[in-house]
Amino acid sequence: MSIELPGSVEEQLRKLAAKQGRDVCRLVEEAIRQYLEASAITDLDATQAAETQTKLLGELPQVAVWKADDA
Repeated sequence: MSIELPGSVEEQLRKLAAKQGRDVCRLVEEAIRQYLEASAITDLDATQAAETQTKLLGELPQVAVWKADDA
């Protein structure tokens, strides 16, 4: 796949890759992957998000109930 970017964006990517000592193709691939993963998270409706959070609660260690005076 080829993606054409405006020259200013391409220049920013090259500078960032050079600054980080990374290959610009890898940098772009990682950025796109992170974008896709973040976008996938927002594809959930409120019910799905609640169900997912409820399932994750079982993975948390038992935490004492927090009280305002504990701060």
